[in-house]
Amino acid sequence: MAPLLVGGGLERMMLRARSGPLPAGAYEADPRLSCPELVARVAADLGAGADAAALYLQVATLASPTDRNVRRWNGWSAKRHKEVREELLATGAVVEAKRARAGRTVFLPGEWTDLKAPNLPLETVKLASHLVRPLWGNSVHAPFGRVLPTAPLHEMFAQAWERRCTGR
Repeated sequence: MAPLLVGGGLERMMLRARSGPLPAGAYEADPRLSCPELVARVAADLGAGADAAALYLQVATLASPTDRNVRRWNGWSAKRHKEVREELLATGAVVEAKRARAGRTVFLPGEWTDLKAPNLPLETVKLASHLVRPLWGNSVHAPFGRVLPTAPLHEMFAQAWERRCTGR
């Protein structure tokens, strides 16, 4: 399993945790802190602000970008989160919907995969980057037994943006 091999994603995550650029108490899941250059590029391409670009990257990459998680990672109030969500929706890069157990209302357009707890359902396009294969009964085959990052988040954010740009 690639994430577990020497030089694989798990080792790179550990190296990043030891030497990463984040201040104490900050989250790698906030791309404004973990990969600010990418956020600037995404903001320019979407024609939106840095916060909307960060939210896009979180929705496009993370397995559980619930409203609660996003507000914790980004230090946003519910009001600020709503403002950023509206700005992002205006770009057309995401859609608003209600989906059972998702804990959020903003999603990538496209197919949806319902998974059994403890995993949350998610956009089908994210399965490959998390090395997840859905199995019968909404369970999964994954390197860690559940849907978790398989590489440092700044790398996964960049891969998600590349996927959008190339249409893969």
